[in-house]
Amino acid sequence: SVLSSAAAVGAGAVAGRRAGSAGTRDDDDDDDDGSSAPEVVEPATKTWTAEGSPPPPAPPLSLPPGVRIRVDLYDQGRRGVGGRSSHRRVVVEKSDEGGGSEEVMAWDHGCQFFRADTDRFKPVVSNWMKHGFVKEWKGRFVHRNAGGTGEGSDGGGGGFFGMPSMPPFYVGADEEHGGGGMQSIPRRLLELCAARKERNGDGDDDGTEETILSDPILEVFTGTRVSRIERRADGGDDGDAAHSAGGMGGKWSLFGTSGTAAYHDTPEHAAESALAESGGDVRLGRRDCDRDYDAVVLTDASSSFGTWHRASAGVPEDFASRVRERVGARVPLFSAMVAFEGRLDVPFDAISFDDGGGIGGSGSGDDDDDDITKLWFAARSSSKPGMRGDDEGMPSRDCWTLVSTPEYALSKIRETPMRDASTGEFVPQSADYLTSVPGPELERAFREALLTRSGMGDGDDVPGRTDGTMAAAVDPAPSALPETVYLDAQRWGSAMPCHRHLDERSGTRRTVSGVPYDTGRAPLAPTRMEEGRGGAARSEKDDDDDDDATNFLADDDRMLFQAGDMVSGYTPGFEGAAISGMDAAEHILRLLRRDESFFMSGGNQANETRCKR
Repeated sequence: SVLSSAAAVGAGAVAGRRAGSAGTRDDDDDDDDGSSAPEVVEPATKTWTAEGSPPPPAPPLSLPPGVRIRVDLYDQGRRGVGGRSSHRRVVVEKSDEGGGSEEVMAWDHGCQFFRADTDRFKPVVSNWMKHGFVKEWKGRFVHRNAGGTGEGSDGGGGGFFGMPSMPPFYVGADEEHGGGGMQSIPRRLLELCAARKERNGDGDDDGTEETILSDPILEVFTGTRVSRIERRADGGDDGDAAHSAGGMGGKWSLFGTSGTAAYHDTPEHAAESALAESGGDVRLGRRDCDRDYDAVVLTDASSSFGTWHRASAGVPEDFASRVRERVGARVPLFSAMVAFEGRLDVPFDAISFDDGGGIGGSGSGDDDDDDITKLWFAARSSSKPGMRGDDEGMPSRDCWTLVSTPEYALSKIRETPMRDASTGEFVPQSADYLTSVPGPELERAFREALLTRSGMGDGDDVPGRTDGTMAAAVDPAPSALPETVYLDAQRWGSAMPCHRHLDERSGTRRTVSGVPYDTGRAPLAPTRMEEGRGGAARSEKDDDDDDDATNFLADDDRMLFQAGDMVSGYTPGFEGAAISGMDAAEHILRLLRRDESFFMSGGNQANETRCKR
């Protein structure tokens, strides 16, 4: 994956990357029989909270009988969850000639696919495939570098996550419950985790009977921004003494807002107005339950930004500084969603571009646009399982996702920073900017790649090519490529972390509005533990205070945790994010097991009465 969802903590708490994309996305509600959910027992509930999007499946909970973990998940996205595992759906009406029916255009405009190279993650993906919401993506994949275009080498460090020479590549494909797309993975995982059923021994032929639990294990709050977290001396009402976020002991309270004031792309003046109309930040949580939390798990590294950033969560500065140090620098990307009026007659379903030659040269983000390679990857939506169209065949419009190079994205961020230089205010991405600058530029670069010999290289071994040029593989003639009927784009300021060997001395590091970015390249496949900052080999020892020995960050005294790819020691991407989440979950479970006083007292009995059932 390139734009991975910061997969989160499975068993004990959940967290994830905040969604920040605009437009209509697939948020269909799917039915679930709960048969795959972990078995749970009432009554004592230990409460947890998390900020972000959903977790990968984790091993069954290993907790004393009678103890449950309740999770509240907060995500800043407009609809659904998923963050960088976003999926865009646009419904258009066909013309009278087409029968007047509707047609759906769809794109994975964030994470394009993901890998499963480690022994730690392979069984997790096998489980997802068994449940039917993940499939292997098999198609016609090619790579273009200075020497040509073909199905062979992916160019080493310049390759796009091993595409095409290092399969398998996995994608979301939950066709049984509403269709494919990468967002179907977090959506389906949430349904499995939130199933409100348990088994007991009274009833059916198999000796079990389903019982609906009165209080869900997982509740999701979308379109919600957590702007402040406070560690309280003890649980209780708002009138209790509240400590600063750096206080020790007690429980966490979360404060924030929802709706227009929370969305990542709302202009600052509109967000301030909406917040004032709503009366300001409010205490977050379930209305019918205790709103104090034993632990907070974050996976959006931007939560540790200053208050100027829309994603800031008021994280204690001593912890936030640890997060920033581990992250080091971010890798920015843009993606464009393009729909052509007719199908492009090209001999590939996905193509990765290398820096050498083609569409401009390589650069660090300092050069003029004409000297910077714009395109890194392009993929046809309908080639992915679950996105192949309905029973009547492929959609007439050909949908492609175009992913920029980090160098191009950095050049655009330098031109249009995310923070106003004079006022210090956060500057969200706007539809006008996305559809007038990065969107058209990436689309134009893709057309150029299709139409020119210099854009594609010689590439005599590409199937369907007759004279060594991409132009010969296009039908109709290059001058008559289908028109573009839809165009949008997305800025991913924190698409992934930089490689662990890169530090402040890196020649490709640039700081914009106080945020460090680094476009330095290294192999992105296979997924492995990287050497360098935060990338020491994972140890089995119980030395959880050694940041470099773990794939997450922890403050056990305050029960505050950071997980996700940004703090993982693995190769940037989806797999490293998932492993980070699973490691954090296991760590939290070990802490629970050590809390003998909690278990001996039968759990937090007060929670049982504070939730109105």
